[in-house]
Amino acid sequence: MRAIGVDIGGTFTDTVLVGDDEIHAVKTSSTADFIGGLSAGIDAICEATGTDPNGVTGFNHGSTIAVNALIERTGAKTAIVTTAGFSDVLEIGEGYRGADLLYAPCNDRTAPLLPRRHRFGVEERIDADGEVVTPLDVGDLDRVIDEILAADVEAVAVCLLHAYRNDEHERAIVERFAERAPDLDVSRSSSVSPEIREYSRTATTVADAYLKPELSAYLDRLEDELGDAGIEAPVAIMKSDGGLARPEIAANRPVTQVISGPVAGVNAATYLAGQRGLENVLTFDMGGTSCDVAAVADGEPIEVAHREIQGLKINGPFTHVETVGAGGGSIARLDEVGALRVGPDSAGADPGPACYGRGGELPTVTDADLVLGILNPETFAGGAVALDADAAERSIRAHVAEPMGVSVEAAAASIRDVIDTKMASATRVTAVNEGLDPREFALVGFGGAGPVHACNVAAELEIDEVVFPNRPGVLSALGLLVSDIRHEHVRSLVETVDRVDPGEIEAGIDELIERADSELESEGVATSDRAFEVSFDAMYEGQAHYLNVPYPNRTVTGADLDELAAAFESAHDHQYGFVDDRNPIELVNLRVTAVGSTPTPPATETGSTTARTPTPVGHREVVLGADERVETAYYDRNDLEAGHEIEGSAVVESDNTTIWLPPAFDGTVDGYGNLVATREVNR
Repeated sequence: MRAIGVDIGGTFTDTVLVGDDEIHAVKTSSTADFIGGLSAGIDAICEATGTDPNGVTGFNHGSTIAVNALIERTGAKTAIVTTAGFSDVLEIGEGYRGADLLYAPCNDRTAPLLPRRHRFGVEERIDADGEVVTPLDVGDLDRVIDEILAADVEAVAVCLLHAYRNDEHERAIVERFAERAPDLDVSRSSSVSPEIREYSRTATTVADAYLKPELSAYLDRLEDELGDAGIEAPVAIMKSDGGLARPEIAANRPVTQVISGPVAGVNAATYLAGQRGLENVLTFDMGGTSCDVAAVADGEPIEVAHREIQGLKINGPFTHVETVGAGGGSIARLDEVGALRVGPDSAGADPGPACYGRGGELPTVTDADLVLGILNPETFAGGAVALDADAAERSIRAHVAEPMGVSVEAAAASIRDVIDTKMASATRVTAVNEGLDPREFALVGFGGAGPVHACNVAAELEIDEVVFPNRPGVLSALGLLVSDIRHEHVRSLVETVDRVDPGEIEAGIDELIERADSELESEGVATSDRAFEVSFDAMYEGQAHYLNVPYPNRTVTGADLDELAAAFESAHDHQYGFVDDRNPIELVNLRVTAVGSTPTPPATETGSTTARTPTPVGHREVVLGADERVETAYYDRNDLEAGHEIEGSAVVESDNTTIWLPPAFDGTVDGYGNLVATREVNR
């Protein structure tokens, strides 16, 4: 194995190479076209390790391209074709107020991805049983195609009423577009998301079409760039469910990649936790622009069926990652009433924080960490970025300290406290919403800025153990190399357990497994490396939300359905605290998840764990608060070995991040090279 993983973030591009039982990493600045930072990372890692690109055996990639396109509204000019009379489904939504509108009925809602003039209805109708009520009017369809061509759009979403039951009209429409407008990218709902519930299926299909031209073009450029670099290895793209897909499949389903980057970090944290025998961890990934948090329970990342992004409810599955605008580049400022706010806007990579010396004038979290003495201006990012401490002080003084009437150090400490509280709150909500107690979990801190703040966040959440991976600043890139190929296929059922036909369900399972198996075959996955997981979305009849229940069998009998019903009631009781004996159980969706196992780096211990004390590189003063400073030892991460013990307060500097151990935390290097911090409650 000699594989490369590249994770492109908003500020930095992380590149990891695994080979010869070693892991090598570099961090380069992200570029506006994404490819520039990726190419620089590949060149740097190959040069640093003496690797011939022709010898690379695999290339896995994750990025924030898709989610950025949705957030920044930079996707394709898109139209939608729907059943006549249903053109406004995308704007009507699900018919209830979200939390942000509950007490503010006049608030503006997020505008749909496409305007009203780009929504077109065509004469046809299929009912909820999949029966054709009104045949597709081809003449009316041609009229719609003429109008779409005149609108000069780049992509089209086709989403007809009840197409999850019968997609013959959608297929006919797509075929007609292929004949008359072959240059348009077309997304079909019965292929993208064949699930019941009109709004989310429509929103998902529109997002897929909106992203398809840009994602397809990017993946083409990526493969061209890799070819120019001499890399001919298989390429895989990270998806939102934590699985990988080959570029041709990823390009055809761009909506599956909307949280591609953050999910890789969750996979790596899960892999790391497994090394230490930890099944319950919270992942804390703080980069330059944002902070991503997730929960891993019983050894598996928690998954959700859908996710709302920029007002769109998009069907998944998704690894449940919550993102908050809190990163090293988050800008600190006083609001209109004089309160200190940090983020969500970020200085990014260019111009970056004031201390980068690239023209940035506004104070950021990184500037505060530098002023507090946690960051070393000479060793930041392995010495690749020289920090200007005077510029950081000037920025904080002008924009925060003087307006607040406090010292620069007090202002910097306040910036740190605000951002830590913000991230602790997001982490707590992520856990509590899943019925989890953060105090029963360990925290895995990573990302370029995560290790600087992880212990402070853990202390606020009353978490006693924080694990810092050996290379925490590039963990998401490593996560790309410990992930499997994964695809999900779904069929809507919408029938109660007492009325469902076991033979029909069994046939559905066989059909979805056959389809999934064919997909893995096309990706070159060996038969012995394929696995299939069957599950059902179920709810009590009349409920609005369902629970996913694993199903261990491929056959379906009456006894199997009884066991499935019992499993659902057990899950419902655990999640909501009650069982409803009054209403029957309804099976909403059948799901088959196909997993293709891929080689992963070996988990080998690095050496003896005999306790001993390392020698610090030196000491410097770190500001804890407005009037509190502490003389702090700092260490070179490259000098630390298994068994080394460090007493807090301490700073550990590495090539891609800095670890801060406050006075209440002590650190120990375990046999895998992870620095494990434990909290002394009474210190």
